[in-house]
Amino acid sequence: MAFHFGDLLSDQKDVRFSLPIPMVYESVHSEPLRWEYRVLSVDAREEDLPSIEHLNELGSQGWLLVGILDQGATGRSSLVHYYFVRQRQE
Repeated sequence: MAFHFGDLLSDQKDVRFSLPIPMVYESVHSEPLRWEYRVLSVDAREEDLPSIEHLNELGSQGWLLVGILDQGATGRSSLVHYYFVRQRQE
């Protein structure tokens, strides 16, 4: 969008003026979020891995699966560790 003001900008006919950008401020909590962790360890030689139903139950409690460590892949053990995290409710 170009604005022309008669003879004031006669040498600059294509000068474009930008409109001011509005600033938005929001309130941010000063306390950091608190987390709690849970590890579910399964010996794959002796028990089944967690079922979909078990994982869905943990999810309904607010737990988020963030990692799996399969020590059986290294040949050292048959343990599989499932790492969960959720925001602490205080």
